[in-house]
Amino acid sequence: MAWLAGDRVILRAWERDDVRAQWDAAQTADATGDRLRDWLEPPKSLFQREQEFEANQSEADPAVVRMVIEAEGRVIGDIDLFHIDQRSRNAVVGLGIWSEDDRGRGYGTDALRTMLRWAFRHLNMHRVELSVGPDNARAVRVYEKLGFVREGMRREHHFDDGCFRDELIMGILRREFEARDREAQAASAGGA
Repeated sequence: MAWLAGDRVILRAWERDDVRAQWDAAQTADATGDRLRDWLEPPKSLFQREQEFEANQSEADPAVVRMVIEAEGRVIGDIDLFHIDQRSRNAVVGLGIWSEDDRGRGYGTDALRTMLRWAFRHLNMHRVELSVGPDNARAVRVYEKLGFVREGMRREHHFDDGCFRDELIMGILRREFEARDREAQAASAGGA
């Protein structure tokens, strides 16, 4: 799989230049909070990240699919499908839009919808889950719009920014996604 096309985005394999694009995005003012959090590992230089990228390229994990999100000819974020369990047909998805300027424009919704289509229709997944901070209302709205349901809360799950934070677990079953996707396509065709 070299790339997947959504309505507004393209999901494609990482290239070395994308490591630099992600690094540059992390240096902006709107990413300052992310850079200053209490990470479990020390910050890494661009060179270290590029070395990690090269190592990951030669040791691909079949239970992980990592892609970048491209919109309007530039890389704006990343999306991963991981913990892919072919026996139970479950996986976990995670995504990030790197710049505040690109958030709220529908790119994340389209990227997630595109990845879910691929996971359910080509990998034959039965269930996909994600986790999100319960206070991230924008992300929760996107996930619910796509059909994810709130399944539970991991209380004080991780230490971040000086305190313990809860983590909301959301999941979607293939039949739920297919029903929601048909509705979205019908609405899109009706409005065209």
